[in-house]
Amino acid sequence: MTVKDKLIVALDVTTIDRARQLISELKADVGMFKVGSQLFTLAGRNLVEEIIASGNKVFLDLKFHDIPHQVAGAARVAAELGVSLFTIHASGGSEMMRRAVEAVSETAERNNIGPVKVVAVSVLTSMDNNALNEIGVTRTADHAVEQLVRLAASSGVHGVVSSPQEAVKIRSLRRPG
Repeated sequence: MTVKDKLIVALDVTTIDRARQLISELKADVGMFKVGSQLFTLAGRNLVEEIIASGNKVFLDLKFHDIPHQVAGAARVAAELGVSLFTIHASGGSEMMRRAVEAVSETAERNNIGPVKVVAVSVLTSMDNNALNEIGVTRTADHAVEQLVRLAASSGVHGVVSSPQEAVKIRSLRRPG
């Protein structure tokens, strides 16, 4: 794996023109571009298709969280669109995560496309203990992250998204092998 393959640039910009400018300037040096909810809502699948057509990969960061059937459907569409990885919320539960992973695997096999990775978000970095308490989570953010990461790992997702503060703890939780 080259340095380029390891580099993901977040297109957290407010205009399509700025996103296209960054893609044009960086496409030779970047392996993947992250498209989040603001840019995707603004530009839609067309921009994702443009990035892929330019020879780069896409990390679709939409954090799917819904009933298992809906997330599996969204996962299938993301795979068919050609993204390389996308996010789901671990708090959607094990069935939701398993169904997303299964949908991606089936779609990749059926359409003979490369691997599509599903990564789970545990607790948003904006959520502290007080915010979690507001929604009925009585454990600390650290405990919630640990529980959700374990659930994600047992559900077959390919990885988790974490803050730098959580990375060491999460590494200690990873599955053997």
